[in-house]
Amino acid sequence: MECKNKMDMTGKIVVVTGGASGIGKATCLEYAENGASVVVCDMNLEGAQKVADQINSMGKKAIAFKMDVTSESDTQAMVDLTVKTFGRLDVMINNAGIIAGFKKTSELTLDEWNKTMNVNATGVFIGCKTVIPQMKKQGYGRIINAGSQMGKTAGDIIGHYSASKAAVILLTKNLAKELAAQGITVNCVCPGSVDTEMTMWEAEQFLKNEGIPIEESYRNWESAIPMKRFAKPIDIAKVYVFLASGYADYMTGQAVNVCGGQEMH
Repeated sequence: MECKNKMDMTGKIVVVTGGASGIGKATCLEYAENGASVVVCDMNLEGAQKVADQINSMGKKAIAFKMDVTSESDTQAMVDLTVKTFGRLDVMINNAGIIAGFKKTSELTLDEWNKTMNVNATGVFIGCKTVIPQMKKQGYGRIINAGSQMGKTAGDIIGHYSASKAAVILLTKNLAKELAAQGITVNCVCPGSVDTEMTMWEAEQFLKNEGIPIEESYRNWESAIPMKRFAKPIDIAKVYVFLASGYADYMTGQAVNVCGGQEMH
């Protein structure tokens, strides 16, 4: 049975990176459903604007912002616009992420390593660092970062991705300790396999690398999940909302698995 309970986020100002599609889009919409105003950030401004328009059509408030998470100037401009528009910035969701190819670590190029680390780890660092002064000024803030199940374990051909997400988990814990006494919590969400366009792309890459049909790759991945299904973007979005709600006021420094039981530590 679907849970119909909502978490009241009325009056909260939420920023979501990678908000134009997938988990990011679902997160923007779920926050809006719970009363928040949303800043939809993405390199794809047209896609971000569509999400913002959808939220505004619901009678909520949203704006779109074109942002490269690896750019300090872009990120600072986003903070400045958010505060100018809404007066504050309560929740930062560092959701944007990539996988720059599938290779054994020993076969990676430096460019593939750097591209993955720059977006997934450095991008999260910039997002955190840039919002902290405003949150300190307010005496309140919720930072939620995109980790991954793969940040807690090893994979055959995504060592660079795993390393980037492990970095996010430890960055989250360090910032949580640093900011705990200042009204700011820092947590991260660690999804498993999620039914998105990115997952379909991953399956296509496995097809190229292993010669396994896409449909078979999907079935194999699903069968390895104790709950026997991929997560939907909304499954992850609900946890993003929970971690910024009053129900999670005493949680900080946590890397929360949302993977259908596939990872249990």
